[in-house]
Amino acid sequence: MVSFRLAASCLFLATLTTAANVPKSTPATPDQSNAKAIYILDNEASNSVSAFKVNDDGTLSDGATTSTGGFGCAKYPSEASADGTPHDSHIFQGSLGVAGNSLVAVNPGSNQLSLFSIDKEDSTKLTLVGGPVDSRGEFPASVAVSQKLQQACVANTGAKANIACFAIDATKGLTALDESPREFDLSQSTPPTNSSSTISEVFFNDDSTALFATVKGDGKSDNPGYIAVFPVSKDGVVSTEPVKSSPAGTAFLCGASTIPGTNKLLVTDPSNDIRGATILSLDTTTYAVATAAVTHIEDNNATTNAAFSAFTGSVFVTDDYVNHLVEIDPNSGAVLNDYHFEKDHAGFADLKVAGKFVYALEPAAQSTIAVVDVSTGKEVQHFVAKGLGSHAQGLAVLA
Repeated sequence: MVSFRLAASCLFLATLTTAANVPKSTPATPDQSNAKAIYILDNEASNSVSAFKVNDDGTLSDGATTSTGGFGCAKYPSEASADGTPHDSHIFQGSLGVAGNSLVAVNPGSNQLSLFSIDKEDSTKLTLVGGPVDSRGEFPASVAVSQKLQQACVANTGAKANIACFAIDATKGLTALDESPREFDLSQSTPPTNSSSTISEVFFNDDSTALFATVKGDGKSDNPGYIAVFPVSKDGVVSTEPVKSSPAGTAFLCGASTIPGTNKLLVTDPSNDIRGATILSLDTTTYAVATAAVTHIEDNNATTNAAFSAFTGSVFVTDDYVNHLVEIDPNSGAVLNDYHFEKDHAGFADLKVAGKFVYALEPAAQSTIAVVDVSTGKEVQHFVAKGLGSHAQGLAVLA
């Protein structure tokens, strides 16, 4: 069984080494536009979102913290799980989502979802809209948002596991769309007793024609884990009936990234057979998903998050325990580059990409964010995220 608990340490990202004889896949016209702000969920008992300004040079500066009105993972003491196994706030991906000037956050400790409006003049200023709403399940851990559909779909992965979708109204708040949520048989507790048999991440593809959910297996042959695809109709209705696939060789599907302009996605998988990531191909007629390529990463322990970079045309993945950041070719699955740390640190819980910068989060007693310029392979900032502790989870970017 794979565990994803993170040690409390700081992050210092240093030099870039390039995998031998592997050409770098760089777009003809790289996207160099910076983000305006980044957002992180603190996941404390009294949950809140911390917003940090992105400067013109890609570095971060202090911003503001706004309450979600709900409770985070820290509401549950480690002994709260049914078998005494400590729960972990870092075993899920996508706990925040941005669509236009709206931000959606999960509240795992109160089974709620919160909607914020983002101020157009000051992107660090958030205003809670309508108050927290019932997530329609237990332990909401991941949320997918679509600006095209003006919808948010949340994955509840506790004892009452499902995916529920909501309409986003910038003035009224969130309104449930489904007569009944999309149920998942995970045999879990609230909070989850371990990382296996949970929904890892829920996300839309780039044109919002399908909703995806990655589900971890438990290491047994009769429960290998799978990816569920919910087609979206032309009138914007997310299907209640998924197409489930267990791609060859996968077992512990975690964080994912779509590959823009293709029918492929990269999904991280720290299981023994993969130990890295898998590039999956979607059949756009049947919505079945199959393995296209496998990336084995040296020194892999728990590779769990992924983000596509339009600047490099590649995908970056992080490891919860190993102090490196790996760049992968989305076509061949080859490892292109490996960002190494100068000092011994625990690893990353999440990352996002904007323009030529990677923002990587390491939760600790005092959480930090590494800002890396991928055009030079150098760290440009080691940012101390004031007010964020070891429960910090989820990164979202306003471009």
